[in-house]
Amino acid sequence: MIQQLVQRLVAAGLSQQDAALAVLGSDPMDLVLHMEQVWDQANIWNEPGGPAGPARRALWASGAFSPVPPTAGPAWDHIGYSYVLENTRAVQILRRVVKEFRGGEGLGIPQRATSRWLDATEAMLFGGANLVSPWLSTSSFRPDPEGVRRGIYWRVLGVDLAFGTEANAPAVFDKAAAANTGFVPLFEELLFELWQAMSNLRNTSGVNQADDDRIFRIAEQLGYQLRVRRQQGMLAREELAAATVLGWVHLTLSTNTPVIVDLRAEASSPGERLKLIGERVGLAPHTRSGSFLAMATELSLLLRTLEAGYVSGPQFAWLLYAQAQPPGTGPAPAGAQPLGAFSRRVITEWSAASGKDLKKAVVPARVNVVAKPSAPASR
Repeated sequence: MIQQLVQRLVAAGLSQQDAALAVLGSDPMDLVLHMEQVWDQANIWNEPGGPAGPARRALWASGAFSPVPPTAGPAWDHIGYSYVLENTRAVQILRRVVKEFRGGEGLGIPQRATSRWLDATEAMLFGGANLVSPWLSTSSFRPDPEGVRRGIYWRVLGVDLAFGTEANAPAVFDKAAAANTGFVPLFEELLFELWQAMSNLRNTSGVNQADDDRIFRIAEQLGYQLRVRRQQGMLAREELAAATVLGWVHLTLSTNTPVIVDLRAEASSPGERLKLIGERVGLAPHTRSGSFLAMATELSLLLRTLEAGYVSGPQFAWLLYAQAQPPGTGPAPAGAQPLGAFSRRVITEWSAASGKDLKKAVVPARVNVVAKPSAPASR
């Protein structure tokens, strides 16, 4: 949601940097109201008029980012986007940043823009104001927002973060029995098959190594696994909260923003900035943070395409590996776009992050035939 808001401001005429600074310097209440509008517009349960009542709609009208224009695509990033960003350990590192600035002057005196960032970060990431508790999907019943997100990563992707608590103790969260534990091996095989298909596109002679039928079967199974966790709008609110929080982190690290300057962490890439911040507060990020940060947006697009069920047959496998529609193929499904460049980035960065060479053969995963695929997810 954060990245989408920045692009909306860019479309309205701001530069990319000015749009980022406008969001990072905004009042957390305005961001809460904006997120509520995004949630209402998504209307996950197709309720007449949306899920919100007139009181909340009247409050939204006072927000700095109101009204939210209609959108045909997803209104926020996929949970996979949040997972790879959180796996950098950026949230725990920024927790220490907030704690140090609030507790003393060890990090220096924050400039005005950094103070604004601190207010919003404390509220959004760590529940510094009661008004954001529903936004973080937290309550007295589930008080730890990181634990809530870990639970979603486990249920949807079958993975946990690569580290424990900030104190390096084992993380405790509700680990549901119903989880997509076979998702990652199957996804990695898909990436291998996509690389083979990409390599074939460059060949003018020789054996065609693209296996469109295999790509379709894997995509079908992955899409089914993702949609199973979406029944009746399940986890949608939690996904939006996670995407917003991690989108804030992503935007903070995207350029040499005021807080980056105050932390003396200026660098040429988000991964380097996070490393320098970690050194300032004594908590090292994941060693492959650069790769996680580099593929987050592209991974979101790829997973959204799989979940939407656009690859409904071998004839549409090219959507996942071509940069443009190949000659002789039928029209793409409405709303779909070729993801060749995005998939290539995911293959490269996922290989670097996992230490697996996905451009070489992997152990084939078992693919179940989905007799009747679920209806494509609209968001």
